[in-house]
Amino acid sequence: MYAYTCCRCTNCAAQIVLEEQSGSNTNLFRRPARPRAGREACPYCRTVFVPEAYYVAEHETPLLQRA
Repeated sequence: MYAYTCCRCTNCAAQIVLEEQSGSNTNLFRRPARPRAGREACPYCRTVFVPEAYYVAEHETPLLQRA
């Protein structure tokens, strides 16, 4: 199981993955946590916004890597 700490862009509602990790202790990987200074820049619409909330999404397979 893979868990992702996410937020949504307040302009276009895109899901933005801030941090990820696998549920397996033997195969743990993490994307470096992005600093949460209160503002995020959406990689899709380029809007800078303050996330209203963070949430955790879980998936059985890894999400595709986004640049």
